[in-house]
Amino acid sequence: MSEERQRSYAEQPPSDDAASPHGAALDWSPPGDEGSLTGLMRVLRTPATWLFLAAVTGAFLIGKYVPPTWSVERITLDVKTDEPSGQLYYTYQGQPVYLKEVVPLEQAELSSYRMERLNRAGQAPKKTEEFVYDRQEGLYYQLLARRHWRFWSLLPALTAVVLCWVTREPLTSLFGGIVVGAFILGRYNITESVLVANLATPSAAGVLVLYLWLLGGLMGIWARTGAARAFAEAMTKHVVRGRRSAKLVSWLLGIIFFQGGSISTVLVGTTVKPLADRHRVSHEELAYIVDSTA
Repeated sequence: MSEERQRSYAEQPPSDDAASPHGAALDWSPPGDEGSLTGLMRVLRTPATWLFLAAVTGAFLIGKYVPPTWSVERITLDVKTDEPSGQLYYTYQGQPVYLKEVVPLEQAELSSYRMERLNRAGQAPKKTEEFVYDRQEGLYYQLLARRHWRFWSLLPALTAVVLCWVTREPLTSLFGGIVVGAFILGRYNITESVLVANLATPSAAGVLVLYLWLLGGLMGIWARTGAARAFAEAMTKHVVRGRRSAKLVSWLLGIIFFQGGSISTVLVGTTVKPLADRHRVSHEELAYIVDSTA
């Protein structure tokens, strides 16, 4: 073989078959794909993932094959008569709600004994709301048909609790419980049927604005400006002398600043946390005191 031919063979890049020890083509995929695949396999091997998948599968089967149990909720209404039109109405959240059809209580379709017959037959009621009038007592009622899956209704809550215990991530665990509950109800489009439907309401918007934005901003200013720490120092100097008095002050503040569950918890918790840390009160004990007085 001539020198030029040997040189041309040496300059040629090795083929895939030659580069592979077994004669197979090499995988020239970028390293990032292999890393992402490894991370995905690592996530799939965790007990929390298998627990969540098992709960979702069980919820899907429950929603498909387990008939719900229906019950009747009766709400007493303060019904009045609109003088110009003569229509019956009741007030709900400051707005009048007119009654279109009112039937006698003994003719109601959403009665207890009829609901028991539907449950034994595995059927659902034709209507879920009905307005009735009790002639003997002279009262108006709103009858609402509610459904549940007996002990299977505890599956979303149990899923959230177990996931929180395994993963130590409460937000992810709560979302997992929401997904499981949505699958039991047959709402597989979580974003449109669950999240948007429940958050895009005036009441939910008020909660988001009041609790998350305004109250969160106030508590952020309260903590960043050092007001909470100054309060802890003042209480330590004049009132608090140890762990018992620190817990007593936390309990008293929870009673004094009672403005509802969430507001009281955030306000008192942010205020007394530096005080509890200074006197070595555990966060679990402080959380119990704050939550019990909220």
